[in-house]
Amino acid sequence: MSTNISKQKREDLLNKIKEIRTFISAAPQDENTGNLLSYLFDLEKDVNGKKYGLVFEEHREEIDEILDTHTPVMTEEKNLFIDKGGQMNFLIEGDNLSALKLLEKTHKGKIDLIYIDPPYNTGNQDFIYDDCYVDVEDSFRHSKWISFMTKRLSIARSLLTEKGIVFIQISDIEIAQLRLLCDSVFGEENFLNIISVNMKNIAGASGGGEDKRFKKNCEYILVYAKNYSLMPLFNGPYEYREIYSVVEQYRADGKNWHYTSVLVERGDKYYFGSTIDGNGDEIRLYRRKNAVVKSIRQVMTDEGISEKEVYYKYGNCIFEAKDAQSSIRTRIINAKKQYEITDDIISIEYVPKTGKNKGTLYEQFYKGDKCRLFAWLSDISENIDGLLYKKDLQGTYWDYTSRINNLTKEGNIEFSNGKKPIDLLKRIIALYPDDEITVLDFFAGSGSTGHAVIAQNIEDGGNRQFILCTNNQNNICREKTYIRLSNVINGYTTENGKVFEPMPVSLKYYKVDYVPISDRLYYEYADELLKHIRELVELENNINFISNEEIGIVLTEEELDDFISQLENNNKCRKLYLGHDILMDAQQAQVLRDRKVTVNIIPDYYYKELEG
Repeated sequence: MSTNISKQKREDLLNKIKEIRTFISAAPQDENTGNLLSYLFDLEKDVNGKKYGLVFEEHREEIDEILDTHTPVMTEEKNLFIDKGGQMNFLIEGDNLSALKLLEKTHKGKIDLIYIDPPYNTGNQDFIYDDCYVDVEDSFRHSKWISFMTKRLSIARSLLTEKGIVFIQISDIEIAQLRLLCDSVFGEENFLNIISVNMKNIAGASGGGEDKRFKKNCEYILVYAKNYSLMPLFNGPYEYREIYSVVEQYRADGKNWHYTSVLVERGDKYYFGSTIDGNGDEIRLYRRKNAVVKSIRQVMTDEGISEKEVYYKYGNCIFEAKDAQSSIRTRIINAKKQYEITDDIISIEYVPKTGKNKGTLYEQFYKGDKCRLFAWLSDISENIDGLLYKKDLQGTYWDYTSRINNLTKEGNIEFSNGKKPIDLLKRIIALYPDDEITVLDFFAGSGSTGHAVIAQNIEDGGNRQFILCTNNQNNICREKTYIRLSNVINGYTTENGKVFEPMPVSLKYYKVDYVPISDRLYYEYADELLKHIRELVELENNINFISNEEIGIVLTEEELDDFISQLENNNKCRKLYLGHDILMDAQQAQVLRDRKVTVNIIPDYYYKELEG
């Protein structure tokens, strides 16, 4: 039988604490004994604390001191507003801990997907803590990083919907600590995967020639769900290769490429009977009179076109006939014999219970007496911008070495350190099966995540929204993040002449400011916070009050009077956001009802710093 030595030591220590408490309780009571009893209580609590997981020295940041004495607020930089219609997106300049605390008011439980690329803590001027770079000589290097990340990830979890997912990209320096930290914050049961991303070929990988370690060419993405049991099934991550290059590669490698048959004519369709699937549901069977199947070689000869042209002309009709092992195929073989059907090609219609066609009426083709199943090339390929690509489902190893040429100039800005390829971020975003989601990145850097959201929306017609947060160290937010997003939205031309068209996207720019918490009168503090409520309402509701005549906001009695008086000239307004402490009189309420204006009271949680 194994013995838990640590448990025995804890129990021995707890017994000693109990003895000391009993002794002190029997002694005369004064301030010192009270303090000692309080200390023993804290000591007992620590001994009974976490038995397994990440252990680190907790540190306070300079921002913690600021937040103890100030309330964070947001102020819009109105001259940086970009209005191109379409989805409203947000860029927040300021410390990301403050930004996250503001997002707790507006987006708690509302973020679908978080991607972050935090500092890797290399010791080489990439991680700043309290305005100082943390170097390899700092004995608290890892503890500072973990403290820094713990606060932010804890809030990030609260922002996720119950179906939400977080992706965190990191190097091997902090990956072990990050895994334990995320197990603590998100729960070990909500861990999904660690994805290895090949970012550099070996020749270009980091590490000097004299270094005893292997050269680094991989980074890692940790993936966690908010609630594994409720998260949606991901779309598959695919690697795309132009179809004819794949065919040629198979040939060069001496491998057999099986998609070599073409259903040139589907034939006339005649119902001849039915059978049932394993659940007793109907499978309808059809003869395909005059169906024509040719080899790719035959099509080339008959039509005088190249092999590549056949793949592009008949991409949706190319197949391989497979001896698929399935209960449905067995039932089809038996039904064909029962109805004495001798046609070479038949088809069926049924509603699959599983797979990508689950729940929809699906047509399937079979060939010959053995009913060999048509496996379509179109099921493993996709037409993108007129080119046909083979899709290869990826696991937890993603290779991006061929896609990072000119990476530093993506978005038409120079950003030499840590820029992530938008193809990688598009893949992450496209994994989520809903294309109307909110994506958050609170280590936004050069703005790659926002760029990727816009690009993915254009590619698949989605309506995703992004919220980016970054500080303005070295003017990064103003001169890199914002400029890049502005380029993508307004359109730009690269140095080699490639043109990117303008996008129907809008962007609001907010800056985090601070309102001092002091002993001044309540209404003075309240009035100061009221100046920044508009930004919170806009952020939560994805709107812009100035350019949207259908929505209004009033925060004072005087503003309400003005709004009512102007309704005569504004027939478009349908919704009014009203300050939580404003009381309308009966006449004002009647005017709003007559004008069919819905009143939304601004939530109290915007003012929660005022309480107590």
